[in-house]
Amino acid sequence: MSIWNKILIGVIIVTSLVFLYMSARMLKTHKYWRDLVRKLEADIRQEDQAINGELKPAIDQVRAELNQLITDRHRVWYDCNPTVNINRQTGAVSIKVAVEQPSPHGLAEKTMVYAFEQPGIQQKGRFLGEMKVTGVADKEVTLEPAFKLSPRDADKLARAKRPWTLYDSMPHDNHQIFSQLSDEDKKALLPADSVAEYIKDGQAAAADDPAQQVIEGKYERMLRYYTLLFDMYRMKITVLVDLEEAVLRDNQLVQDALADARRQVQFYQNQATVFSAVLAKFTRERDAVIAHLEKLQEKLAAAKAAAAKLIEENKAMAGQIAKVQMDATRRIDERTRAMAQSASGE
Repeated sequence: MSIWNKILIGVIIVTSLVFLYMSARMLKTHKYWRDLVRKLEADIRQEDQAINGELKPAIDQVRAELNQLITDRHRVWYDCNPTVNINRQTGAVSIKVAVEQPSPHGLAEKTMVYAFEQPGIQQKGRFLGEMKVTGVADKEVTLEPAFKLSPRDADKLARAKRPWTLYDSMPHDNHQIFSQLSDEDKKALLPADSVAEYIKDGQAAAADDPAQQVIEGKYERMLRYYTLLFDMYRMKITVLVDLEEAVLRDNQLVQDALADARRQVQFYQNQATVFSAVLAKFTRERDAVIAHLEKLQEKLAAAKAAAAKLIEENKAMAGQIAKVQMDATRRIDERTRAMAQSASGE
């Protein structure tokens, strides 16, 4: 595995931890909202039984605060039982959710909802994603993810075994919710690297606190806009997934090129073996030709020497023949003259 793959995996793990952290904070916040609403409702019932007409304005104020909390939270559906179908071949996801309460549930097609896995007694819930309603029945709605899911998100949906909570608006962060919690509750609920700012929220500001977070001498933490945060994280994950796929493609191309280079090396090595055999053959033939040429040159030299000797012998024989011919000619001439003289004497 290359160093870039390791870095990419590290970035994905860190991003996943950030998502888990944000989901834990959000779901714990939602639980606190629900508990607060139920507590306020119980308080209202108790006050209705004990109060008289003089306490009526106080009850109205409590009800107004309760209505404000419900308005901020928008509509919510608890204890929804999902059935998740994931096509691993195409990546298509279809979710059927049984909604028992309220009846009718009030969800319509094309409605966008935010799904959370409800926390158990000792577990924290998780944000499962933004969903779009694609089908509506009496006590059942059909959902599909608003965005294409990564394999990790698809696995997270498949592993979500507890009931879901659906919101028609992403819950808002605010100072009042966490101000009702004790420091111990905050430490138990929130991640260790950010719990300090929640504990300090609303307390006297320190000299080194950022000026934009100091209001009337008190420190105020920055509120989270969860919809924007999740959109940003989804975009970052998309970029990281694209980078990972690009790295995998490049790595595959490199591996293919390396395999092709090895095949080329093997081919040329085979060719070198063949050419080495051919060269050895040609070398043997060349050496044989050279040896034969040397023998021919020796024979030629011997033939030249014999020819030179024969020429000298022929020259000597030709001189002797010429001498013999001259002697014969002289003798013939002498005999001819002698015979002519004898004939003239008679």
